[in-house]
Amino acid sequence: MKRGYGIPVLLALCMAVFFCMPVPVRAETAGVFDDYGVLDSGQRSDLEQRIKEIYDSFQFETAFLITEDVGEQADYRQYAAAFMQRNDIGYGEEHNGLCVFHQPDARNITLVFRGEIQDAFSVRIQNLMLDNCTEELKEDDTYEAYCTILEDLEKGLSRALSGKRIRPVDISHIPVALEIIKWILISFGVAAVPTLLLTWYQRHRMITEVPRTNADEYTEEEGIQFQEMRDMFVHRTVARTRKHRDEDHHSGSHGSFTSGGERFSGSGRNY
Repeated sequence: MKRGYGIPVLLALCMAVFFCMPVPVRAETAGVFDDYGVLDSGQRSDLEQRIKEIYDSFQFETAFLITEDVGEQADYRQYAAAFMQRNDIGYGEEHNGLCVFHQPDARNITLVFRGEIQDAFSVRIQNLMLDNCTEELKEDDTYEAYCTILEDLEKGLSRALSGKRIRPVDISHIPVALEIIKWILISFGVAAVPTLLLTWYQRHRMITEVPRTNADEYTEEEGIQFQEMRDMFVHRTVARTRKHRDEDHHSGSHGSFTSGGERFSGSGRNY
């Protein structure tokens, strides 16, 4: 009888051990890496909570890397991309993620997207995101600037993951009424250009007088003889070329690039 109870007991023990074994779960590496100390504990906690909500809703990882000035010679986009690779920031096999690289001392902020989702966030959308957040950064309202980035990111991800293209109007902070007025004015402007050209062309055709290059009709034969001729210019054209400034080096960085053989997309800007 004892031998008959042995097998069920052994199976029960094996099942108990199996269910009690720890299941390997990928740790969330994204978050706020504030080496500069620009955020207080409450602001950092709020940002990390929003990052977690984006992670749960869209399967997308976001990291804020806030450091001191890494130097003018460094490529800020490459720096952020290497940070993402080194810390394995990016969800799933596609590594979909965003690194917000901010250097308060250098007055620069850079966005770098990783994974297939980068195709949805075009350079135009990235620049609009920078437009929206730099308004707060210029006023040294860093926390609100970060919140603006996350707000725009959520709107973009919502459209991209539903198979829709991200449009500038989707993340624009201009009120809808002003947006409508703006496009009405643009429409009038577009219609006015061909109208003005057509009017100029019709008026030009109505001119029948022909200019003369000499004064023969106003002088008698051999009545006047010109001894000297001069060309007088009443207008002057000056061409100026803007000189490249070193501080604009990182401001003009945008578009796709590679880091460690992997494709990334990002844009940076001084403010």
